[in-house]
Amino acid sequence: MSTTKNKTAIGYLRVSSVGQANGTSLDSQKESIENLCMAKGILLLRFYIDKFSGKNFNRPEFKKAYQFLEDNRGDIDMFLTKRIDRFTRDTQTGLEAISKINKLGVEVNYVDDWIEDTKSPQAGMITTIKMAVSEYERKVISERCRLGEKKALRNGRYIFSPPIGYERTVLDNGKKGMKPSEYYSLVKELFEDYSKGIYSQLELVNKYKQKGLKISKSSISLLLDNVLYAGLVDLNKYKIHPYKKVKGLHKAIISEELFYKVQSIKDGKNRMIKKIRPKNSKFPLSALMTCANCGSPMYGSTSNNGKSKKITREYSFYRCKNNCKGQSYKPIIVHKELLNILSKVTPSPNIVRLYKTILIEGYEDSKSKNIQVVKKINRNIRDKEQMQLKLTEKYAVGKIQEDIYKKTIQNINIVLNELQVEKSKYGDSKKGLDKYLMFGMSLLMNLDTTYDKAPIDVKIQLLGSYFTGNLIFENKNFRTLPFNPIIELMSRYNKDFDSLQKKTGEYFSINSCSVLEAGLEPART
Repeated sequence: MSTTKNKTAIGYLRVSSVGQANGTSLDSQKESIENLCMAKGILLLRFYIDKFSGKNFNRPEFKKAYQFLEDNRGDIDMFLTKRIDRFTRDTQTGLEAISKINKLGVEVNYVDDWIEDTKSPQAGMITTIKMAVSEYERKVISERCRLGEKKALRNGRYIFSPPIGYERTVLDNGKKGMKPSEYYSLVKELFEDYSKGIYSQLELVNKYKQKGLKISKSSISLLLDNVLYAGLVDLNKYKIHPYKKVKGLHKAIISEELFYKVQSIKDGKNRMIKKIRPKNSKFPLSALMTCANCGSPMYGSTSNNGKSKKITREYSFYRCKNNCKGQSYKPIIVHKELLNILSKVTPSPNIVRLYKTILIEGYEDSKSKNIQVVKKINRNIRDKEQMQLKLTEKYAVGKIQEDIYKKTIQNINIVLNELQVEKSKYGDSKKGLDKYLMFGMSLLMNLDTTYDKAPIDVKIQLLGSYFTGNLIFENKNFRTLPFNPIIELMSRYNKDFDSLQKKTGEYFSINSCSVLEAGLEPART
């Protein structure tokens, strides 16, 4: 009586992340392999489980599985996975891995993509095609994830691993976000301590380690540089347009003022007044314009007729990045047409009156708050001066050592200076209102002249406030310009505004009618 030796196999399971490992995917893969082995009489020896991407084979459990096959060469017949995409999502490295496993005398097969004869030419073709499909799916998923990440960050939703002081949460819209954790108060206290200018980073590491904050000498600098704590998301860090800081959906642990104060101490300069790198004043629309043919950015450039000429002449143009034919325009023509369009953006009388009312109400509300702020600052100044007096008295009778006294007094003087600087920001209310109204109304009613007279850095900021997208210039005219919806609303005819007022039964609040971005408001007085 002859007996047939049962085939032996190992099972391989894979998910792309630790989060997926907690779901049902692994159970489903495992059950499928076990059922197949039972139906075909295959002896299943063990499983190997990876929680890594399928784009390559740099996976710890796969390496262990291959080593097991190598150590037991001749005793293992099959390497089983549920589907080809569980084995790999990259065609080249997948075929190479199969070849290596085959050289050990082991067949690679898949429960859902079962191949009867893995050595046949048809098997090679089917495997290659299905691997290519899996690779394509991986790239599509990856691109979709990148687009989703960009959209989330642009909207102020931070989607990566939260920094210390925050933890993951689910926002009101059901999306993943973050919120302050139990350590938020320690993080805030650390920023406040560093802002005093009397602690080194190493001293703070040692101090806050004792309080339970897990930081190191190398990580504290990154912590102090992290603008997330100020409630902002830095799009420039992730190379996302418009490459600026946006208001985050998460709750700030510290104020922006405190964050920038810390940066000024770290860098030895005040970033609050750091100027934007100068732009070429001849080409304010550089990179904001896009080519009508290919959609690539258009940049400003200047050339001349050659130094050998008796009279050197310069020629300036906006040109397509890809040098598309016909996509080259003189700045004077482009700028003239832009000013012509801006001059036609005129708000209706109703909107002007409403806007002025909103400005006054907003200013009066701000003035009331400012009075309270000044009172608080004065109390703080008095408290610090009393503290100085008491310290001096104790030092005079020998109750405080000289080095401690000097360091503490120096610290108090720094705080007093900061309080005085802060207090000086609040001036005469009447003059402040006049200046505020003049500035606001001028911006609203004279978009063209405000833009035309502004320096290049302000021009670029104004353009970012006027438009929500890039501009396309063709045949001496701009295509429909992507105006900020607020500007469009303010420039409608009276009847449009009246009907809108009747429909809603109320005016727009100042919170919903902010035209200007940060950096364009008049100085606070």
